[in-house]
Amino acid sequence: MQVRVRGVHVDVDEALRSFVTLHVERALERIFQQQAVEVDVHLVDTNVAKGGLDLSARLTLLVPGAPALHVEEVSDDMHKAVVGACDRLGRAARRLVDKRHHHPGEPKLSDLEVEEP
Repeated sequence: MQVRVRGVHVDVDEALRSFVTLHVERALERIFQQQAVEVDVHLVDTNVAKGGLDLSARLTLLVPGAPALHVEEVSDDMHKAVVGACDRLGRAARRLVDKRHHHPGEPKLSDLEVEEP
């Protein structure tokens, strides 16, 4: 798994980078164990001088053969935004895998008989 962390109007030091990497890997480790997965993380401060609820963590999950997943969490603290976005990303990734997973032994919709009235 490759995690790229970028900051927009935010200084990304090594401690924040390792915090983000740890939480992203925890959120996705059971879902994508062996696959080539890329995660782009953008840490953004939209109103630099004003403060308030303007710190956001934007995560994009790129899996070969699947559409890209985008999640965003806005908070007053960057660490809270990262944790919330990682939770959302984990749930969205699990939904993606469940939709694509074929359950053997179950009939396909195309194999079911249609009764006409």
